Amino acid sequence: MLNGHDHLYARYQPLEPNGTPDPKKGIREFIVGSGGETLDPIVITPVTAAQATTANPETNQEDPTGNVNFNAENLQAYTGYYWGAMALTLNPFGYAWDFESALAGPTALMNGPTLPAPTANGYSDKGSGTCHGGGLLNFF
Repeated sequence: MLNGHDHLYARYQPLEPNGTPDPKKGIREFIVGSGGETLDPIVITPVTAAQATTANPETNQEDPTGNVNFNAENLQAYTGYYWGAMALTLNPFGYAWDFESALAGPTALMNGPTLPAPTANGYSDKGSGTCHGGGLLNFF
């Protein structure tokens, strides 16, 4: 699943529709909203709507079950410091991703942690995954 609403980069582990981790049959989600606007902070500590402030309105209440630890438990890579772009390559049995930052240095120092750690050349997250089911990807 590919989303871009939040202005940050995030990669979740494969999950079932109810949010339960499932490395064999789960669906991986990417959020690639890392261009065009001020970047959003990464929220991995529990923050409920009651704790949000006008200065920092971010919560992690997006999980429909209300699990305030959802991001901490399921994010595998993330940054709110770097604008960038992701290449997504589909093949008959899976996919590969390659997120690269547009700049070597961070844009701000207030947008939460970054995982994996950036290098002197900026931020990068790349990898691959396999598809489950009938074997070949169906393109609609």
